[in-house]
Amino acid sequence: MNIIQGLLQAVSPQSDGDFSDRLSYCVTTVGLVVASAFVSSWSFVGQPIQCWFPAYYRSWWMEYALDYCYVQNTYFVPFADVPIHDAFDFTAHVVEIPKNISERESKEIGYYQWVPFILAFQAILFYIPIALWRALYEGAGYKVRTICDTCSMSGNMNEETRKSNMKKICAFLVQEHTIYSQNSRKSHWKNRVSSGTYLVLTYLVIKFIYVANAVFQFALLKGLLGVKTLFWGFVVATDLLNGREWPQTGNFPRVTYCDYEVRVEHNLHRHTVQCVLLINLFNEVIFVGVWFWLLFIVVVSTISFLKWLAVSFGSSNGRRFVEKYLTKIDKDVRRSDMRGHVQQFVTEYLRADGLFIARLVESNHGDMVTCALLKTCWEEFISKRRQPPQYAEPLLMKGIKGNNDDDESSL
Repeated sequence: MNIIQGLLQAVSPQSDGDFSDRLSYCVTTVGLVVASAFVSSWSFVGQPIQCWFPAYYRSWWMEYALDYCYVQNTYFVPFADVPIHDAFDFTAHVVEIPKNISERESKEIGYYQWVPFILAFQAILFYIPIALWRALYEGAGYKVRTICDTCSMSGNMNEETRKSNMKKICAFLVQEHTIYSQNSRKSHWKNRVSSGTYLVLTYLVIKFIYVANAVFQFALLKGLLGVKTLFWGFVVATDLLNGREWPQTGNFPRVTYCDYEVRVEHNLHRHTVQCVLLINLFNEVIFVGVWFWLLFIVVVSTISFLKWLAVSFGSSNGRRFVEKYLTKIDKDVRRSDMRGHVQQFVTEYLRADGLFIARLVESNHGDMVTCALLKTCWEEFISKRRQPPQYAEPLLMKGIKGNNDDDESSL
């Protein structure tokens, strides 16, 4: 229990990502860990498999056969090739157990012993992106989680405290660029840090990893469960809704067969017993639910990735985002003589990484705190402003060539 509590604390939701991130590394990871613990406890405490034995079997024979059949794979053979509605028709449609050993082995089911490990492995895969994201931004000197936590509503109810917090964050955003541009060695990613695009590019890579991870797990489950299509979850759910259960479909079968060999002196005796996989009753519900949840995660993560991609690389998105809040403070920022100051504030003062943090604060803590943050940064910028440069369409990402808008009215 202490291990589980420690894991749950490690995946607690933090404000260094958006809603889709927390769905992946928090909600999904916790759900998979709980499911893994449930199946594992059932396997050790309950009876995941029971077998039907002939009357001459002794008790120790039964224990040996049960352990062997659970550790080794069992195989599924349907009772009949069509649904039987009349008991007198059963013999005409009965499916014989294959006599060829290779044919029996081709029908083996080899996942039910490993379900707790499969679910735990999936949970680890969902936690890897957030661990990588935190390692990358902390390694570059950015305290993204600390900044976002400092901007929380609960810590900024007092006006004096809020002003102090906002000033510290603004100073941090500006000084970090200066420190890295002067002191860091000019590697590729160090240049990104000094140019103010490191956080944006890194976060977009992490966002892509979230999407790729969810898609990869469809293929992972397909291979581990031995199903024929990536859409097996939808197929199983459709079969259940249409009344076609495991005896006809073979999806997570409850009744299987087990072969084992016993050496008696110089003779080798092969035994076949019929077993009930009680654990598959839960495996079906768990894995079908996991399949649909993965589909939901893919959709949400893809939408989130595309959204961040659009706002990060749009030439005028940053200015519109800033103006949306600055106009609440000072409506004069839309005047033509202030456009140069706004452009300089966006491209030289905040830069792409500063805008990214502001958007992250907006995503986690709402408009009120974001407005207070940008207000403080704007006032600090105005107090040190130079002559406004000639206005041009801002380029948020250094090194990315953009086309100036011809329609000045859209500015």
